[in-house]
This record gives sequence, structure tokens and C-alpha cells, in this order.
Amino acid sequence: MPHSATPPPPAGPKLLSFEFAGICAISVLAFCNISIFYGFYSYLTELGIPPAWRGPLLALEPLTALVVRPFLGRYLSLKNSVQFMRVGMGLATLALLCYPFATNIATLACVRILHGMGFVTVVSGLMGTLMAFLPRQKSAQGFGLFSVTILLPYAIMPPFVEMLLPHLSSHGEAYALAAPLMLPAFWLLVPLGKRIRALAATLPQSHLERPGWDEVRQALSSLGVVLLVAANFFLVAAHSIVFFFMRDFATGIGTANPGAFFTCANAATITVRVLGGNLLDRVNKGRTLFITALCLGLLVPLFAHAGRPAVLLIMAALYGTGMAMTMPLVNASMFSISPPRLRAYNANLLMIAVDAGFFVGPFLGGAIMAGELGHATLFGVGGALMLASGLCVRPVARIMRTSEDQSQR
Repeated sequence: MPHSATPPPPAGPKLLSFEFAGICAISVLAFCNISIFYGFYSYLTELGIPPAWRGPLLALEPLTALVVRPFLGRYLSLKNSVQFMRVGMGLATLALLCYPFATNIATLACVRILHGMGFVTVVSGLMGTLMAFLPRQKSAQGFGLFSVTILLPYAIMPPFVEMLLPHLSSHGEAYALAAPLMLPAFWLLVPLGKRIRALAATLPQSHLERPGWDEVRQALSSLGVVLLVAANFFLVAAHSIVFFFMRDFATGIGTANPGAFFTCANAATITVRVLGGNLLDRVNKGRTLFITALCLGLLVPLFAHAGRPAVLLIMAALYGTGMAMTMPLVNASMFSISPPRLRAYNANLLMIAVDAGFFVGPFLGGAIMAGELGHATLFGVGGALMLASGLCVRPVARIMRTSEDQSQR
């Protein structure tokens, strides 16, 4: 994500615009090539990869993003974000096409690294442009709608892939078939790039410069920023455990289509964010985050005791309802407590936490399963991570009230 300062939001509370729609459309297409990896752990098992290596290979793509993102931040800006998205899409497309030929630890590691480099470049450019066009008055609603574009592929692609797999020789072919989805994304970059360049041309040069080191230290020493980054890390680590290991569990209790868990969860999330998105800017964000994380922390360990597919799907809908509140409120809270010049940088810190969470979650989950500790332990750890996220956000409500009072003086 670029470290450039975020310019003032467009005049008026307008949220729906061509730029916002273009960013959302590219996000849907980009996340289609990630959502199909819900069964990657099972695929590694089918390939005969030793259990000790499955967790690291799962985590290698987000680990690459974690390492590369701070480096990208030194060079990305609003003016060149489209070029970076274009390069990232090219790398991700190449990685997808390589999966059918990667059948051992070494080749899988190379492809995962390539995929991570491509995906982090795309998402960094997307988030940088989103911060530039998002109205402050509707930040939570905007983040909520944007997050729908992330979740929609997770609701559609898993069951679609499950229907496709009987006609393919392996998961690797399914991954390669996602590569053409990048073509319309490339096309969308043409008009979006023109709008971004036009906006950049109207802004003072100071709005396009990276924050100075004093400002960076200010962001890193802010209690609210640190708490939100930590909360996002724990939240994503917990969610990644559910995402990567639910297929095996659902199959084990007789679920006919394991992808249905993600369909139910994400359908609930999308419904809440679309129908209730305007309410997200009215609630006490810190308090709502704390209550939601607490409920999720109690729910996730119960997955291991579902027993029947129908019960698991009901739990999936409850899980999706809780997750509907988290991402937009975390991002909107960070947007609220950040000075305008540091909004893009602080949003980048949240994305680094996402990368770290998607590395630690599957790595930890892989170790638990390799140690044959079972799904009860696995989901228990996921619940504990959710509770840790809630403890981090609990003080944020007070910090946000203080920040808002100071901004009104």
C-alpha cells in the first residue's frame, strides 16, 4: 500500500462513483484467484506433501506479502498505483498458470512466492486508490461495501470449484482456470487509470509525498493504531484457521459440498453489510467491535461440536453475521483516529497485519494438525485468537471519542 498521504475526500458525501465501482470490480476479480485456495491443504495431502510442510506452504503466499508490502510502500503512490496493479495482475496470472506443474515442495514454494508477490502488489494499489476516493462521512459504509467485493468470491468460488473438480484431474487445473479472470481486470485499469491521473493532477505535491519519519514514528507510537493493528492480526489469524481447515472438518462430518460452509457464511456477511451498511457509521465502533469479537470467540470453538452438516451450516451463518461487522469497523476506526496525511500509511499497517495473520493462522493450524491434536484444539485456538482481538479493541472506543473531541475543537 502506498505511503503517500491521502488527499482530502471528494466534496460531499458521495460514495458510489465510477472510481469506487471500478475499484470494487477489480477487487472481485482479484480475490477470485485467492478464494479458490480454500482446499489447498487437502490438495497438498493428495500430492503426498509431508504433513510438516503443508502448513508452511499454506502460509508462504501471505508470508511473501508480509515481507514485500513494506518494500512496496517505499515506492507506491497514487500516481503509479495503476502500474503496480497491472504488474501484480501479471504476476498473479503467471502463478495461477504454474500450479498444475508444481507438484513437489520446491516448485510449490516458488509458485506460492510468485503468487504472493503478485497479489500483494494488486491489493496495495487497490487500497491506496480506495483511500483517495472514500468520503470521510461514509467511511464505514464504504469499507463495508468494498469488503463485500472481497467476500463475494469466497461465497461463489468454493462451491463452484467443488462442482468442477470431478471433471478435472486435480485442484491445480482449477487454479489455472482462474487465470482468465484477470483479463477483464486489466481492461478496467484503463479508464480507472485516467481518473486517478486526473485526480492526482489536481492535488498539491505535498499530498502525493510519503510521510516523513517523524510522522511514521507518530503513527507507530499511537496506542489506538497499535491496538487496531494487533486486533486485526488476531482477527485474521483466527479467520484463516477457519478458512483453510474447515473443508477437512466439514468433509469429516459428512457434508456433501464442503464449500457450502463458505457460501452460508459469506451470504450472511454480504447481506448484513449491504442492508445494514449505513448503520456502521452510526454505532460506537470500538464497543461494537469488542462485543462482536467476544461472540465470535465463543462461537468458533463450537464448530468442532457441530456433529451434523445442518448444524454446521447454521453456525456458518452466525459466523458470517459476526464477521460482517469486523473488517469495515476496524478500517473505519483506523480512518477515524488517523490524521489525513497518515491515513494511507496506517491503512497499510492494517494490511500488514492481514498478511501476518494469514501467515500465522495456517502455520499454527498446520502444526496443530500435524501433531494430531484434532479439530477441537484447532478451533479452540481460533476462538482464543478472536478473544484476543476483542481485548485489543476494547480501549479503542475511548481513544476514538478523544480523537473526535480534539478534531472538533
